[in-house]
Amino acid sequence: MTTLLLVLLLAALILAWVLFWRQWQQDDAEPSIEHDERVSPLLRGINYLLVDKPDLALQEMVQVAKLRSEAADVYMALGEMFRSHGEIGRAVRIHQNILARPDVSSELYLQAHFALAKDFQTGGLLDRALRHYQKVLDVKSGHLNALKASLRIREQSSEWLKAEALLSRIEQLQGDQNALHRAYLWGALAEDAIQKKQFDVAQEYAEKSLALSVNCGHAYILLMSLALQSGKYDNVKNILLAMQQDAPIYVHLLIPLLLKEDIFYDTIMDYWHRQQDHELALAWMEEVAKQDRDEAITLKENLSFMPLSLRNSLRLAAIGMNDDAVFVLQAKQWRASMKHYCCAQCGVQTVDMRWQCPQCHQWGSMCPILEDDGLSRIIHK
Repeated sequence: MTTLLLVLLLAALILAWVLFWRQWQQDDAEPSIEHDERVSPLLRGINYLLVDKPDLALQEMVQVAKLRSEAADVYMALGEMFRSHGEIGRAVRIHQNILARPDVSSELYLQAHFALAKDFQTGGLLDRALRHYQKVLDVKSGHLNALKASLRIREQSSEWLKAEALLSRIEQLQGDQNALHRAYLWGALAEDAIQKKQFDVAQEYAEKSLALSVNCGHAYILLMSLALQSGKYDNVKNILLAMQQDAPIYVHLLIPLLLKEDIFYDTIMDYWHRQQDHELALAWMEEVAKQDRDEAITLKENLSFMPLSLRNSLRLAAIGMNDDAVFVLQAKQWRASMKHYCCAQCGVQTVDMRWQCPQCHQWGSMCPILEDDGLSRIIHK
């Protein structure tokens, strides 16, 4: 018997125990019609489970749930089990049948709509999930979990202004403010404006992002892009200095932008001499090596760069800075799949930079992975 069938059978047996125990508790009471109506479909449902017919069993258990509220509670738990096992369709049917009850209580109404929203969200039907979260919020505007789930969906859908409004409601309920989260939402709005060639709007949004939090690395990248695109080269050094002060772990991400203009060679070199930022130096050499390996070797000499870890040595080898051809090939394979960033909140590692963690969804938590004494660690300001 599959795990899913075992779960169904367990739920049915628990429900049977609840019903028979309640009947036994009634002193000298005759079995009621209601009791008989519940027992028959329950026994039929268990029988269908034993012969491996879960859909027919589910139909019978629906009838049980419609007859008694405590059965609906067990049925809700069953829906959660279905969702956790990836049986989204069955979970949806369970929660929809609970909502179809004519006498559903207000509390069960909230629980079923919230569960149905989670079903649809898990299944990727985000619009339907939002509709059910809204039904929960229509009844209970301060339902924190529904607000947080709606916020996540709005962020997934790049609906940044709606996400920002939801964040405000969450902050009011929790009694605190998350300036960094809001800063990244405005940064995302600025990026959208750049893609639409609304550069003045993008400038305004990026500046608002930094006004909310000077640690928002995304905003610095966007401001640098806007400065270079508009030819405001005087702003480049100011942006670099501000980023060095408040978001230094992201400075290396500026390299592809700055290398588009030869005039910033001295600016980057000056930063290297002041900060000895190995991430920046490695990013610089890797970017140059894409066009000219010999030029990257010359750059390494000009930087007087010495790798301080195995990780850095492998990155150099991956761009051809090693005499062992086999080792270079292995280093290239490693570099193509190496995890370069790690979330300081949950620890998930990614190949590319993400402004929002793909696992815990925290904003601004992804940091470069360095190596110290052979051990990976996170460098975070």
